[in-house]
Amino acid sequence: MLGVDYIIMPKLPKGKKGLYIIIDEEICNKLIEHIKSFYPGKSTYGLISIEVQQAIVHWLNEKQASTHTHKQINPGIPKAQRNLDLIFQWLKARGYINQFSLSDWNLACANTIGSDPRTINKYLNLALKIGRAKHIIGNVYEIV
Repeated sequence: MLGVDYIIMPKLPKGKKGLYIIIDEEICNKLIEHIKSFYPGKSTYGLISIEVQQAIVHWLNEKQASTHTHKQINPGIPKAQRNLDLIFQWLKARGYINQFSLSDWNLACANTIGSDPRTINKYLNLALKIGRAKHIIGNVYEIV
């Protein structure tokens, strides 16, 4: 680094750690040229550490941001409950305040969570089981 084949590590300030890395000579030269152009007239001593630290912080922030994209919105509420809430919100937004038919339920499920008949039946049975809906007669259900 800097045309020297050996490194003499300076005394480190409090709260700092030394990091010795081996990188390609061409990359090192590009880094030094970038620092010289970014900080004209200043010595590269110490500025390399600042630039490398900023690059590492930027890289870590990018990695941290990408791992949080898969985090659930509210992990305290089960997915089935959230899906039921979506279905009932869809129904209520379209005027089904008290009752809905089986075809309305199928349409609500198809527009919110999926149109697979197994999924539709699963959530209708779940709504009946937990008391969110009540069977009235035939294909008519009541929103509880």
